[in-house]
Parts: sequence; C-alpha cells; structure tokens
Amino acid sequence: MQGSWRAAWQIAFTYIGTVVGAGFASGKEIVEFFVQYGTQGLVGILLATALFVWAGTRIMLISYRIQANSYQEVSTYLFGHPFGTVFNTLLLTVLLGTTSVMLAATGAIFMESFQLSSQLGIWISMILIFIVTRKGLFAIHHVNSIFVPALIAFTFLVFLYTKPWEDTSVTVESLRPLAWLSSPFYYVALNVSLTQAVLIPIGRQSKSETPLIAGGIIGGLGIGLLLLLAYSSLSANMPGIQQAEMPMIALLQGAGRGIPLFFSLLVYAEIFSTLVANVFGLSEQIRQLTRLRGPTILLAILAICYFISFVGFGSLLRFLYPLFGQLVVFFLVMLMYRQWRGKTL
Repeated sequence: MQGSWRAAWQIAFTYIGTVVGAGFASGKEIVEFFVQYGTQGLVGILLATALFVWAGTRIMLISYRIQANSYQEVSTYLFGHPFGTVFNTLLLTVLLGTTSVMLAATGAIFMESFQLSSQLGIWISMILIFIVTRKGLFAIHHVNSIFVPALIAFTFLVFLYTKPWEDTSVTVESLRPLAWLSSPFYYVALNVSLTQAVLIPIGRQSKSETPLIAGGIIGGLGIGLLLLLAYSSLSANMPGIQQAEMPMIALLQGAGRGIPLFFSLLVYAEIFSTLVANVFGLSEQIRQLTRLRGPTILLAILAICYFISFVGFGSLLRFLYPLFGQLVVFFLVMLMYRQWRGKTL
C-alpha cells in the first residue's frame, strides 16, 4: 500500500509538472484564460480543476487497460481509425506549436529576469533539452519530483506577498458572456491532450489502477490549487500586470533582487521540464511513424521550434494557445462520450 501511495504522488507531481509549462508558471496563460474575466474566471478555475482531475485520470486508465504505446493508439481508440489519424496529425501540430511557445519563453526569462540575450537562453535550453530527452521518462519523473513541490511552495509565498485579500478594487466582468465559460474547457483540453505524451506511458507501466486514480486526483487538485493562488495574486494587480511577459515574476519586482531571481530560476526549471516532456512525446510519435534515428528527430524538432520562436513568447501564447484549445476540445468531448457509452469505465 505504501508503494502505491509513493507511486501516486510521483504520478501527481509528473502530471502537475507537465501542465505547468511556460504560460502557467509565468502567469501569462492564467491571465489569458482566467484573470481577464474577473470573478467569472474564478468559477472557470473551479470548473477547470474538476476537469483536470477527471480527464487526467481517464487518460491513464485508458492507457492501462488497452496498454497503449502512444497517443496515436489512444486517439484511434477514442475517435476510430479515420478520425483518430486526423486528430493525431492535429495533435502533433499543436504539440509542435506549444513547444515553440515554451522555447520562446526561455528566451523571455533570460532577457527580462537575467538581463541576458534571449537567444542565449534559447540555445542553452535546446542543448539541455537534447541531452535530457535522450535519457527518457525516468529523467522527466526525477526533475518533476524536485521542482513541483518547490513551485507550489513559492506560488503560495507569492500569494502571501501580494496580499490579494486586501484588494478592494472593483472587478470588471467579461463583455463576452460565454467566453469565460468556454475558456476552462479550451484550457483543459489543450493541456490534457498535450500531457498524453507523459500520462500514457505512466498508465501503461503502472502495476494497478489504484495509483493512477489517486495520482490523477492529487495532480488535478494540485493544478487547481496553483491556478487559484496565481489567479488571486494576479487579479489584485490588474490591469497593469496584463502587459508583462512574465506576470508572476513581475509581481515580485519590489521584493529585492534575490527573491525574483530565485523564482525566475524556478519558472525556468518548470518550463524546461515541460519542454523536455513535449519534445520526448513528439520524438516518440515521429519515431513510430518514420525510420529516422532518435538524434536526427530531436535535432529536427528543435530546429523547427527555434525558427517559430522568433515570433516571440507573448505573441505566440496570445494567438496559438486559445486557437489550439478550440481545436483540441473535441478530445474532451470524445472522452466524455466514451465514458457515457460505458466503453472506458
């Protein structure tokens, strides 16, 4: 039983760490999907938390039961052969786009927080990604087990530092009535569909369903807690914080030099861990579709993401993330449909 709980916590940290990428850890993604909608965004976070618990657990259970080797097999299982192939191609495109966003974010951190060249940050990240990705899923587990608890603790400290409970400003509601309601669905669909690259191997390799269910619940609630803390801190500093490339780091600019620098390093570590997971998932999928060697695939992925990253982190996130969320929302729909038909549980 003790082993099952240890496995559950490891699964939870990996789930959280894979979701907590560039947009989440920096705060930019939270502003775009929740904070800008005022108090309606808070309701959206509660809905997103429930969806994260349910969807993450569902994917791991499906993988465990059909012993899926890739998200191609899960897509085929959910959509059938013709549509599964189409969705898998779409997912590859989305994964490539979001990976480019996160690579651009590493450059933004180097420029805003360390006053160094953004290109230096991107090139250092690509070299490290190439090295770590070749070590496989074990390295991803290890990295997340270290940084996720630190990120949760530091996000809570940011919450205490900004004192959002003292904010007395009037919150403006969204002028688009349905946007705040659809936003959590797009957000969860985007993140959960992309975490398949890590959740599916976890489900396949698990010895039983118990740690998968417990890990999915703990992980989903952990994501919800981080969302809630970040939402509260960021909302108290709207609308000015909306212009920052790294809103969570910008909140700490008045706390001296050491604390923002440490948090910047932590945000970079979380972005890096998600980058490694994404590149790992991309390379594994492409390796099954082609006869190319692993290093060749990794270099090709990094080269494509590098050129896309020139668009810039903020611009890429504002345009690509909502668009991708709308495109992959059918993934959530099919998960719900298969459960309703009694095919997955």
